[in-house]
Amino acid sequence: MECMASVCLCADWDLLHGVQCRGQPEPALYNGGILKFGNSDDPDGYRTTETGVFSPAFVVYNLNKTTMYTFSCWVKLEGASNALITARLAPDNTGARCIATVLARSDCWAFVKGGFVLDWPTQTAVIFFQNADKTPMKITVASGSLQPFTTDQWAMHQQDTIRKRRKRVATIHVADPQGARVVGASVSVQQTAKDFPIGSAIASTILGNQAYQKWFVDRFNAAVFEDELKWYSTEPTSGLLRFDVPDQMLAFVRSHRVMVRGHNIFWENQDATPRWVKNLTSPDDLRAAVNARIQGLMTRYRGEFAHWDVNNEMLHYNFYEQRLGPNASMEFFSVAQDADPLATLFMNEYNVVETCDDPFSTVDTYAAKLRELRAGGAILEGIGLEGHFSRPNIPLMRAILDKLATLGLPIWFTEIDISNKFDAQTQAAYLEQVLREAYAHPAVSGVMLWTALHPSGCYQMCLTDWGLNNLPTGDVVDRLLNEWRTLQAGGQTDAHGAYSFSGYLGEYILTVTYNNRTTQSTFSLSPGDETRHINVQM
Repeated sequence: MECMASVCLCADWDLLHGVQCRGQPEPALYNGGILKFGNSDDPDGYRTTETGVFSPAFVVYNLNKTTMYTFSCWVKLEGASNALITARLAPDNTGARCIATVLARSDCWAFVKGGFVLDWPTQTAVIFFQNADKTPMKITVASGSLQPFTTDQWAMHQQDTIRKRRKRVATIHVADPQGARVVGASVSVQQTAKDFPIGSAIASTILGNQAYQKWFVDRFNAAVFEDELKWYSTEPTSGLLRFDVPDQMLAFVRSHRVMVRGHNIFWENQDATPRWVKNLTSPDDLRAAVNARIQGLMTRYRGEFAHWDVNNEMLHYNFYEQRLGPNASMEFFSVAQDADPLATLFMNEYNVVETCDDPFSTVDTYAAKLRELRAGGAILEGIGLEGHFSRPNIPLMRAILDKLATLGLPIWFTEIDISNKFDAQTQAAYLEQVLREAYAHPAVSGVMLWTALHPSGCYQMCLTDWGLNNLPTGDVVDRLLNEWRTLQAGGQTDAHGAYSFSGYLGEYILTVTYNNRTTQSTFSLSPGDETRHINVQM
C-alpha cells in the first residue's frame, strides 16, 4: 500500500490484479470512496446497464475543480463474448468524456481503472458505460469506487514514491588504520552521474554545433535519433544506404557516455514507408527487403543501441502485417533478437497513456498485443509509450501505468511532448505534470523528450529557441533535473564515526578530510531498500 496522507493508494493491490480477468469481482478499492449505486449504500453491489443507457449508473454529487479523482470497478458482459467498454463521465449534462476503458468478457470479470480532473465544479455527474461498437449487450458492473485526492495529497504520494524508488540512504563510516572510529571528520559527497535516464531526441542539427552539444550533455544522459535511423532516411532508394549521419550522431553520444535508443527498425505507417518499399508488389520481394533491412541495420550497430523500437505503432497501422501476414511482427522481433541479443526490444505506441478516447490503443489492447507477440515467441522486453500529450489527465495516466506495470516489464516514455496548440506557459505547466507523474511511478524506467531542435523549431514542443535560450518548457526541465539529483551533501561524522545522507541513485565522489589528511573515493547508489554502507579508512 502507498498512502496519500490519511488515504492509501492501492498500488500493490493493482499489481496483483492488473489486466487479468477474475472469476469473481474483488471488493471495491477505498471501500467505494464517494461512489454509490443509485440509492444503494453497498459499494460492492451488482448493477446492470444496457448499452448506451444511463440508468442504473453511478451518480455523484458536488465534484470539485482540480481534485484528482481515481475511478475503478469490475465489468462483465452478456450478449457478446468480448467487447471494448468505455467508462464515461457526464458532468451536469454538458457532454461526456472518457475516463477509463477495458476489454471486457462474458466469462470473467475485467478490472476497470481510470480517473479524471474537472475544469469546473459540478453539482451532479453520471458515470456510465458504453460498448465501443454499439452492438446490443448487457454490461454488469460491480465494486465501483471513486476516490478523491487533493493536489497536495497527490504530490505527497509522488514525493514518497520518489524517496523510496529513486533515492537511497547511505552511511559513511570513517575509521583509522587500527579500526577506531574517527569523530568529527569532514565528509563531502557529490553526485557525478544519475541512475535514472532522462533524455531527448536529437537530429543531425546537433552535428558540428558545439553550443548545442554542450547544452545537451550538460542536461541529459540519454538520447534517441529523431529520424536518422528510420528506413526512409537510411535507404531512400533501394540499395542506396546512407549511414554517415547516424554514424556521426552515434559517435557524439558515445563520446559523452550517453545511452541511446534505436528508433526505429520498421514503422507500420504506410506514409512513413519508403516509396520504393511500397512499390514492391510481390510478398517475396518485400520479405527480402525487410530481411535485408533488419539484418543490415542490426549487424552494423550490434551492441551500440540499448533499445530498439522494432515495429513502430503497430496498433494503429498494419502495412507490413497486411502484406506479409499477421506473424510479420513476431518475425521482426525474432530476427532482431538474433541479430543483437543484448538490446532490449520494445513495442512503441501513441495514445495509450495520453487519452482513453483512441479505441486502437487502449491499455488492454496494448497489453493483449504484447502478450500475443510473446506467446508467439517474440523476445519483447520493453513497453514504449510515446507520450504526445494534449491536456494530460494525470489520474488516468497513473491508472494506465498501474495496469501496464502488472506485465512486469520496464516502461519507458519514449517521445514526450505537449501539443503546440497551447501557449508556452500552458505547455510548460502540462509538461511538469507529466514529468512528475512519470518520474514518480515505480514502473517507469526512463523518460525521453521529443524535442530535437531545428532552426524552424521542433515537432510540437521545444525546450529552447535556436539560440539555446530557454523557453518556459526548458525552465521546467532544468528545474526538475536539478531537483532530481544530489547536488552536494556533507557534514561531520558523529560519535560513531558515521555520516548519513539520502541521495538520488547514481554515481558519487566521496571526499573525507581529517587532521589535514584527505582521502577521495567513488561509490554508487543502486536501487535497494537497505541502507548502503561505505567504509573509509583515514
